[in-house]
Amino acid sequence: MLFLEIIKPSNIQIGNKEILLENGFYIYVGSAFGGGGLSSRIHRHLRREKKLHWHIDQITSKDICQFHGVAVFPNEKSECEISNSLSRTNKIRPIKDFGSSDCTQRCISHFFFVEPES
Repeated sequence: MLFLEIIKPSNIQIGNKEILLENGFYIYVGSAFGGGGLSSRIHRHLRREKKLHWHIDQITSKDICQFHGVAVFPNEKSECEISNSLSRTNKIRPIKDFGSSDCTQRCISHFFFVEPES
């Protein structure tokens, strides 16, 4: 899981869809099954300069994004389980269809806005 902050509202393009991201805190849930494993994937996400491949790259490559932390879970199959749990949590709003286009469990999203405390 990546913990991010969007420091100013921004429109991003995901495929043929434009999404408005409001400023605030976000959680991205991903996996690392490719070459280099977990360490390589995390370091890639933290770099601004990279080939834009995943949805999250449209955010992490921009200066509107600040990183606040990473959480790693040892169960390599937990991405969808975590995403589905977050989708049902109060004060956390899924950004529909973001980061889950290849999801086999039909998750609503793998990217979430954390509602500010009122």
